[in-house]
Amino acid sequence: METVDAVSTSTVSEPPRNPHVLWRQLVGLVLSLGILGYLARGFAGSALALLIGGVTFADAWRSGIYKDPSQKHVLNMSPMGWGIAMPVLFIAIYPLYVFHRNKLRTRNNGNGFFIATIIIGAVMLVLAIVAFISRGAVG
Repeated sequence: METVDAVSTSTVSEPPRNPHVLWRQLVGLVLSLGILGYLARGFAGSALALLIGGVTFADAWRSGIYKDPSQKHVLNMSPMGWGIAMPVLFIAIYPLYVFHRNKLRTRNNGNGFFIATIIIGAVMLVLAIVAFISRGAVG
C-alpha cells in the first residue's frame, strides 16, 4: 500500500527557467531596432520597428518562448531574436510567429501581447500592400 509521502512526491513538470536577463534583452532590442529602423526609414521607421518588435518581444517573454541550446531550427529563438527578426524580416517572420507561437510557448500568461502583435502586424501588412499598389499606379 502506498504511503501519503509517495503520492505527494509525484513528478510535476515545471516550465523551463528563463536563461535570459530582461534588461540586457531590452537594451539590445531598443538599440538594434532603433538604429536599423532609423537608418531604413527615419523616425517613423524606427517607431514602427520598435512597436512591432517590442510587442513581439513582450509576448515571447511572457509566453516563455526561449532558445533551447539543444535544438537547431529556425523557430528556436530567444525573445530578443523574435523581436529583432519581426521588423527586419517581417514578410517571413510574421506568419511563422503567428502560426507557431502556441507550439513554442512554455507557459500561459495571457494573450494580450499576442493580440497586439497580430493587430499591429496586420496594419503593417495592409500599409505595405497599399504603398506597393500606390507606387505601381504612380510609376
